[in-house]
Amino acid sequence: MTYYNKCNLSLEALPEWITWLKDPLELSGVGISTFNLPAGKGYTYMHSHEEQEEVYIILSGKGIIQLEDEALKLVAGDFVRVSPLVRRAIKADKESPMIGIIVGGVPKNGYSRYKGSSSLIDDGIPDWDNLPPWCEGNEKIVEINKKLKAQREAIKAAG
Repeated sequence: MTYYNKCNLSLEALPEWITWLKDPLELSGVGISTFNLPAGKGYTYMHSHEEQEEVYIILSGKGIIQLEDEALKLVAGDFVRVSPLVRRAIKADKESPMIGIIVGGVPKNGYSRYKGSSSLIDDGIPDWDNLPPWCEGNEKIVEINKKLKAQREAIKAAG
């Protein structure tokens, strides 16, 4: 059984417009796509969603995201969360292309299960004592994990 999927897209040779990652990653609980908008180009229509919240992550370039009647400037490093029913569209600046990632969340009633959870999908099972190789022997990481474990247990206990 495969417990992960991996794909690779070169940011230097990313296809123009939108690349959907649902099939290459066999996604079932989150939507992810990349975009590479040519200079001065953007969506040709506004769109919204019934339940899906989206986050736009700008990796390079600049542009705007139109949110209903408001045009919000975008630059590399920006993260923008958009509520489901808000109509939106994105466009690259006329001087340069804009590259980014769009992440869509699961329906509102699917998760979070615990009040105070900091993540949307909070069904992860952390193994606090099994550190990845690059963290082995780092006592600071061990202490951070102890704090995170205590916080998570408090969230679960609160229901």
